[in-house]
Amino acid sequence: MPNIASISGVDEGEAASLSANISSVSGVSPNLILDTSGAASFTPTVSVVGGTFGAVTATIIRTARVAYTNPNFSAECTLADGTVTVTDANIDRVLESDSSHLAGTLIIADTNASTAQRTLTVKAQEFGSKTQSAVDTAVYTPAFPQNSFIRVQACDSSGNSTASNMSIRNLRFYTGAGQTGTELPPDLTALDSATDLVVRAGHTYSDTYAAWKAFDNSDTTMSWALSGSAANNYIQIGFSGSTYSTLPIFKSMKIKFQGAHFPTHFKLTGSDNDDGSGNPVDYGIFSVEDLAQNTEKTFG
Repeated sequence: MPNIASISGVDEGEAASLSANISSVSGVSPNLILDTSGAASFTPTVSVVGGTFGAVTATIIRTARVAYTNPNFSAECTLADGTVTVTDANIDRVLESDSSHLAGTLIIADTNASTAQRTLTVKAQEFGSKTQSAVDTAVYTPAFPQNSFIRVQACDSSGNSTASNMSIRNLRFYTGAGQTGTELPPDLTALDSATDLVVRAGHTYSDTYAAWKAFDNSDTTMSWALSGSAANNYIQIGFSGSTYSTLPIFKSMKIKFQGAHFPTHFKLTGSDNDDGSGNPVDYGIFSVEDLAQNTEKTFG
């Protein structure tokens, strides 16, 4: 290595007398005292649920968070080749119920076109700790409904059906991400006004609130399950015949509830049969707790 002629304008001879005060020349300023007292945050343990339309909820498992007082989490979703599908800046955090600090929940909307498995990488850092934790990972794969019958049912956060007087102004599924492609059902004027496509609700209060009115593209009408039970608090679309000899694949959806008559969550299921039997598929639980009255919410 060649001799250093000067350091910050000081010639070599004078620099020699300063050597005892120089911690490093390459990359560290002279006399910089590094604070290495901060311990690493506890490593989080993460699990994921969902994947339908790219909607995923990640949970920092409570047993791994018990030592945290006020943590933050950094996260990222990637494909096997390293492509980032969701950046840290686009992953939503959730506050604890008393709003005092972050809860161990991350909400992810992954709209990347790839259908391959993703890896979610999470690191934690406790407030006051100077070192980030080691990483933990979980995997998920986007899923897209493709069934003869697709059902939206009111439920709680655990997936238990609820009698919430669910009222839907508008519900649509799309063959493309981001509410693009073919929209189904088309605007309806009766339960069976679209060829080879039938909609029904487990219960409606009266004909005024018939199931098809959730699909008539009007903000003044709705399907309403008032006075129904938890078991029949759902709405469903069914595809059959030559029109749907190849069942549509849905990559996104939108839903608009009326007023205050909506559940905290809904679950999306698919099956081969009208009664929900026949190769049933559970596509997950979707939260609507932050939904303002008469505001459209999209997934995918």
